[in-house]
Amino acid sequence: MVAQVVRRILAPVEIADNRDLDVGYAISLAAQLRAELLLLAVIDTPTTVDLIGRHRAIASSSADFDKALQDEVKAMLQRLVDQADAAGVKAVGHLTVSEDVEEQILKEALVQRVDLILVQSRGRDGIMQALLGSTAGELLKAAPCPVLVARV
Repeated sequence: MVAQVVRRILAPVEIADNRDLDVGYAISLAAQLRAELLLLAVIDTPTTVDLIGRHRAIASSSADFDKALQDEVKAMLQRLVDQADAAGVKAVGHLTVSEDVEEQILKEALVQRVDLILVQSRGRDGIMQALLGSTAGELLKAAPCPVLVARV
């Protein structure tokens, strides 16, 4: 009998500039490998600015705004977890706030002991830029496990 190589997949979810969150590939891969899917959203400044731009009214106090922002991202993650569940994939969503997205992804990979990090890349500026100058490139250099870059 062959041991299961990939049991846990970490899939960072890019909230900023991504109104239609698509984790279909991650869900499909997790289903094929019978692996657990860990979805991670990191709230940084670009994400915050994007979410503010989507709303007409902003909460009156900073604390109210921070809570509303986090609640919105948690709801997005829950919809993705529900989508995975509907496909028969065990999934968990996690939210963190940080300006260093790559560091948070690497910490999550270590803490959760994942076997694979799945990063989606649009490759808008050419594949070399996508791999060497982006979040995907940073993860390729420092990840404690294999990194799969999927072009979307």
